[in-house]
Amino acid sequence: MTRIAAILPARMNSSRFPGKPLIDVHGLPMIEHVRRRVVMAGVFADVVVATCDDVIADAVAKYGGQVVMTAVTHEAATDRVAEAMGHLDCTHVVNVQGDEILILPDDLRNLASAIAANPATQAWNAIAPIDSAEELEDRSIVKCVVSLSNRILFCARDFARLAPRRTGFEPVCRILGILAFGRDFLARYSTLSRTPVETAESIDQSRIIDHDIELRGVPFSRGYPGVNEPREVALVEEFLRDDARQREVLKEILAS
Repeated sequence: MTRIAAILPARMNSSRFPGKPLIDVHGLPMIEHVRRRVVMAGVFADVVVATCDDVIADAVAKYGGQVVMTAVTHEAATDRVAEAMGHLDCTHVVNVQGDEILILPDDLRNLASAIAANPATQAWNAIAPIDSAEELEDRSIVKCVVSLSNRILFCARDFARLAPRRTGFEPVCRILGILAFGRDFLARYSTLSRTPVETAESIDQSRIIDHDIELRGVPFSRGYPGVNEPREVALVEEFLRDDARQREVLKEILAS
């Protein structure tokens, strides 16, 4: 049997957008929006925020959320998640980045189903279709190349040179900030050396791929934007206003 925990890494010292976990969105800090969406999925044994910042911990605790304090020295979000896992009873962990404010509970249920169907797999990552050629060169959006079986082969931020001359962008997909791991693999993740691609691109997934470990893509309904830079806050607000499903989820969040 699987027992899946969801861990949301968040820190105030983001290089591109300092303080972003606590930006106000409809009266709630962004990290609380994300936490409530993960709870709404109803498939996780635990939902915890992993942070090294007291101000984030206080904000989450204010709304009744569970927090695990982690070291300030982690260079990658996955390392923070690995430390937090040590406090939890689980067989698998889903890492939902604290800036994935538009994550849908339905998609998280699909990810949990993929884990339950193949629990021996070591790592999974949510993927979604590319919506426009402009996304290929947008460095705030991580992209990947996938095989026919949805194995993720390579990740990068700029695929502008691969802009297709036909309809569609496959096999390039948008990679989302939602990863999942078997407990044993995540426990040894931090022992794997950081790789040149991971360091150059600041993409955690590259460490997994470069060490020849299978990273399985799980298709999500679409690639809603996260908040990596201040300019993306307005885009998120636009989706919350104009996207029917996002309006439904927001209504539930604000009522909870």
